[in-house]
Amino acid sequence: MKLSLFEYEVSRGFNWTNQEQGAIAKLEKILGDRLFDFLGREIQARQYVGVFRLGDRTVEVLPKMYRDNTATPKQDSVRNLLYMLEYTHQLNVKQYALASLSQQDLDWFEILTRLFAMNLLEEWQRGAFRNYQGVSDTLPVLKGKWNLTEQLRRPERKHLFAVTFDEFTADNQLNRVLRYVVERLYQLTRNFHNRQMLHELQQWMEEVTLLPKVNVEDLRLIAITRLNQRFEPLLNLARLFLENESLQLSSGNFQTFAFALDMNKLFEEFVINFIDRHRHEILPTELQDCELLPQSSGAMRYLANTSNQRPVFQLKPDLVIRQKGIFPLIIDTKYKRLQEGDRKLGVSQADFYQMYAYAQRYNCANVLLIYPQVVGMSELRARFAIEGGMITAATIDLCGDLSKQEERDKLVRRLKALFE
Repeated sequence: MKLSLFEYEVSRGFNWTNQEQGAIAKLEKILGDRLFDFLGREIQARQYVGVFRLGDRTVEVLPKMYRDNTATPKQDSVRNLLYMLEYTHQLNVKQYALASLSQQDLDWFEILTRLFAMNLLEEWQRGAFRNYQGVSDTLPVLKGKWNLTEQLRRPERKHLFAVTFDEFTADNQLNRVLRYVVERLYQLTRNFHNRQMLHELQQWMEEVTLLPKVNVEDLRLIAITRLNQRFEPLLNLARLFLENESLQLSSGNFQTFAFALDMNKLFEEFVINFIDRHRHEILPTELQDCELLPQSSGAMRYLANTSNQRPVFQLKPDLVIRQKGIFPLIIDTKYKRLQEGDRKLGVSQADFYQMYAYAQRYNCANVLLIYPQVVGMSELRARFAIEGGMITAATIDLCGDLSKQEERDKLVRRLKALFE
């Protein structure tokens, strides 16, 4: 049985068993956060977007900003989430594939599995990444460097040579990570076409060593160069799978699997990337030559110092704008829903305190809080005067088809109006 929910939507008629509720509780313990709220025999989705398998049941959670009464909210959300992942360099999605994938009745995990398999097959057929790897072996002929220390340690093998040489091979760390992900996806996918492509990849990649375990830390050891740069989007997608792999449990025939996307992080990265790419269209004339510092890189501030003058309580705004040593604007994104009609627009007290701290410590007169606009909601904006400046909270609309130029132009105009 398959169920699709939007964030914070309640399931109806699913009648969750004690075993399923226990499995969810174990997943939450591993994740360190709540996935669902239990309401008797029903559940309410929380802030995680993704796919959760509980035995024979699958729950897909979609972003709340696409929830409305139209006939294709899932297609709209899938299409735009794929575009946002591609825009932030986490995926390599061809434009023609956006519409095709969003129209298929696949959950998030199966869509990303298909993208991974399709792109890896295409790149592997173009040619596997090969480089020189050091190999130690015992051969009947001299090849490369003769390892005399090893040779003297085994005198009974005097007819063989202990040698070390460089071999131009596809059996390298990058391909071992990709091979490992192929094997894991083959075990987890339930889609026939995905299994077909992954099985074909297994055959293509037989020369690559299958490692018993790979984690996200192993990806950091892979140096991206001009020779293997075409595989970088695949490594980014592999990272998504590896980050979620720990969320898998098995008890007898009851298997539990969770694949969750951090929408807070994706929303932040998309907005910051979009502002950076369109800075000349969005920024006012007086800020055209400013520096854009994501995560306050190079402009770190702290709230306090200890008694021995060590800084504590680090501040990390999503985007700091610096111009000639001063900070005219700070931008922070919040993946939360604002409330029409509320005099504070539903801005939380904790978020406002955080923005106030940014304004004070950076001596910044303008702080902008950006929220996603929900389908059917009008554009919202509220300005709050503080000592020495202003904190503005506003929404931006990401519900239209972002793969179309006219929708991106609308977003440019909205951001430009907010900056002005």
